[in-house]
Amino acid sequence: MKIHFVLFSLYAATANAGINAPSVVIDLKGLQDGSSCPFEGLDPEMSWSASTSCSGCDLEAGATSSIKPTLEVLSLPRSIWGTVRRDVAGWALAAKTSVALDGSDDLDVAVKASNDDLDTSVQIVSSGGGQKIRLNKGFEAGGGRVTVSPRYNTKTSVADAIIAYETDDTSITIEAAVDNQKVSVARQITDNDLITPSVNSDGDISLAWRKSLDDGNAVTTTVKVNDSVSVEWEDGPWTATIDAPLDGVELGGVNVKVNRKVSFV
Repeated sequence: MKIHFVLFSLYAATANAGINAPSVVIDLKGLQDGSSCPFEGLDPEMSWSASTSCSGCDLEAGATSSIKPTLEVLSLPRSIWGTVRRDVAGWALAAKTSVALDGSDDLDVAVKASNDDLDTSVQIVSSGGGQKIRLNKGFEAGGGRVTVSPRYNTKTSVADAIIAYETDDTSITIEAAVDNQKVSVARQITDNDLITPSVNSDGDISLAWRKSLDDGNAVTTTVKVNDSVSVEWEDGPWTATIDAPLDGVELGGVNVKVNRKVSFV
């Protein structure tokens, strides 16, 4: 059995001119086959960002870097990114660019425009030589809210759409593509219990149960028939996730992730 622990996610913020303190993620894997070192998979990563405003624009930039002990200092940086946001004539405009520093030189660009009064947004993401285009439009109908989201991938020439209808205690989501369709129905059966069954055109069935606990905590269990079982437990600053493949009623190797958020004053 291989166990995968993400032991800590440290998040901090300071008041020093809009510069955030680094957040640290430690990625620790269990013993691999034939390995005698329990720290073989230790992969700590540090990320940080700084933000400011200029000429009506909100600017933010950041970077991620490995903090493994090494003499090859130039191998530590992993990515850099920058974001610009501005409101123009009722539209919230945002653009983000990120560059991978792992030798691939991958460049990702995302542009989004949203208007709350029109309940409309448009997003274009350019990555890997293609663009993903998404339009969201919402409106009130039948005592609830309807959201229509057509999407198109220029690289694969695949188009699909997501249609959602929401009321106070029920939501229905339809994902419609040429090759596959999926329907999900979320129902708030009690104040603390949300049940979401899903089925797609291939016959795949899943059931998610979210149990709300005290103080905003929750446990979510998702069962995908003949595929996997997942349990996520949110307890204050802690989040634990357990995943296991499912074959009939038999579980396979278990994968465990534990995250801890720590705030520094």
